[in-house]
Amino acid sequence: MSSANNLNENGNHEGEFTLGVGGWAEYTVHMTETTDTIRHDVVVPPDKVIPVIFLPGVMGSNLRMSKLRQKKLERADNRAWRPDDISKTEVIRGEGFGGWFKNASPAQRQLDFDPNQTEVEYYHYTESKGRFDPEGKETLASDTRHKNVPDGLAPIPPLMGHLTSFAADPKADALNRQRKFATVAQVARWRGWSEVLFAGPYETMLKTAEKYLNNIVKKGEIGPLWKSRPSDALPGSHSGGELTELLMQDPKKFGASSGAPISADDLKK
Repeated sequence: MSSANNLNENGNHEGEFTLGVGGWAEYTVHMTETTDTIRHDVVVPPDKVIPVIFLPGVMGSNLRMSKLRQKKLERADNRAWRPDDISKTEVIRGEGFGGWFKNASPAQRQLDFDPNQTEVEYYHYTESKGRFDPEGKETLASDTRHKNVPDGLAPIPPLMGHLTSFAADPKADALNRQRKFATVAQVARWRGWSEVLFAGPYETMLKTAEKYLNNIVKKGEIGPLWKSRPSDALPGSHSGGELTELLMQDPKKFGASSGAPISADDLKK
């Protein structure tokens, strides 16, 4: 139903797109009475990508080996390296994936990490008429292997679902698949989040970058996450988020020899 509190200054229903598997920009339209003929406004997704380079401190890519190498090593599966799957208990007890590494010889480990016989554990999925099929055989198999990004992953607007969007409701995963909606977890897996060590710092880094880098400007104004911390704020407090007091500061504070602080105009640009 329409109401005055969900209309913009033009009298329109204004929504935001979210990202679907395969790169599709998606927008959910809610049904209204037939007498409601007001148009919906949707901001067009950006057509430019700004690369962000992250240099990790540990090799976190999930790797799988070829069938030939799996046979040579007499492994029950083709996992070459999946740090999310290695538990301390496995290593101590010599069980499972962690136990294999504990008991493997140097030669076996070298074969396991052979760059000519391994590849990144990509998220493959089934397509139906060119679109993502959440119930497809390949999709379901990939979801099983990529559980390090858990089902029910909370939305991180705007690209990875919306807090008010049915399609992004982590409690509605089964219905999302039935209606051909990708869950937030599936979008994250397609974007490569499950291809790396997800637990711990990597997960925190990915979620933080997703939250901040896609929420710099909204409706022409600097978002609350990117506003400088008020000078009268209490020590240790944050007006917008974890990085607030680091933003738009003199680069010399971080050890740089030159450069000007990033301005609000820079962020808008």
